[in-house]
Amino acid sequence: MAEPSTLLLGLLFLAVAAGWVLGRSASASDKGEDKSPPSQYYLGLNFLLDGEQESALKAFSDALAVNAETFETHITFGSLLRKRGEVDNAIKIHQSLLSRSKLPDVQKNQAHLELAKDFIAAGLLDRAEQLLKDLIELSVDHQADARVLLIEVYEASRDWVQARQLAESQLVEVSSQQEPAAVARASAIREKLAHYCCEAAEDDDMRGDTESAGRLATEALNWCDDAVWPQIILARLDHKGDKAQEAYDRLMRLAQASPDRLPEFIQDLLVVSDEIDRRDDVTDLLSALLEHTQDPQMRVIAAEEYLARGQQARALDVIKQGLLTQPSPKLLRQAIELLGEDVVSPEVIAGAQRLASRQSAYLCGVCGFHGPSFYWQCPGCKSWDTLHRPKQ
Repeated sequence: MAEPSTLLLGLLFLAVAAGWVLGRSASASDKGEDKSPPSQYYLGLNFLLDGEQESALKAFSDALAVNAETFETHITFGSLLRKRGEVDNAIKIHQSLLSRSKLPDVQKNQAHLELAKDFIAAGLLDRAEQLLKDLIELSVDHQADARVLLIEVYEASRDWVQARQLAESQLVEVSSQQEPAAVARASAIREKLAHYCCEAAEDDDMRGDTESAGRLATEALNWCDDAVWPQIILARLDHKGDKAQEAYDRLMRLAQASPDRLPEFIQDLLVVSDEIDRRDDVTDLLSALLEHTQDPQMRVIAAEEYLARGQQARALDVIKQGLLTQPSPKLLRQAIELLGEDVVSPEVIAGAQRLASRQSAYLCGVCGFHGPSFYWQCPGCKSWDTLHRPKQ
């Protein structure tokens, strides 16, 4: 677990000192409830000076009086604990704040919101859901934040029906506004609704309800007509329904419109192209795409296709061009595997393979999450359609 910064602890030390003074100056009716024992304050200071930061945090928390003036310090402290992974302690702090009957309602509602965040972090989604629903009813000021968190709860629990209903209500609110920020927000909500439809479609498809899956994928296109994922789903459903030609046509159009997403459906395209004897057209498409991009992953796909067709010389030429213009570990591995042990030693081949296997295939443009697998929703920041292959 990461150590809290010395600066942060120093600020907390000052906050405790201020809170102690404020607590002592609170109304007489509050003194019996909020008075802080000085021993805890000095104990925390000793822990801080001795470098025992965990013990210092706890002692300072115990020493800080709880009242309207010190409320924000407690909220900040609880948030710090949650971010450090100490969710149980954060829950205790925020529940303690809610139990203070003399705090203003606006502060209680803020503690309400923070407690819901704690429950989400702890995976207690049902408790978080109820808290957020209550908060939406209780506080107009916190409705927007509560709805954002409630959508996170529905996404995490894969309750796409509820997520869609809440997102649609948000869309109705912002669609009546003409400011540029509101227009951008409405567009983002429509894109999110398309993803919700796709998630629900894939769930239905896995259950064998292909009819419902098709309806949901079509609805996704109504929300966002240039979305890639609905087209992939519809193509797979076409293929399942013995409509290989329709699936092929859909995927070829998609490859031309969104070549950066081709790695996510290239295998589907190759399968249906074989079924209708149109593999040559796919090879020609890959060759045409290479003329307009230096994307090393596109070269990897094209080289693999040439190798599958027995065109080793052409595959090697594509790889060599990529190594000259924009090299990548995967291209290097392909080159070494193609050249064989007559050119390089087994140790070099093994080293290139290890290098390629460690290379992150996808990177989130929002939070920097990276990993070998593609997700439509980033596992790190939960943003949609933000994972892309690094151009290296």
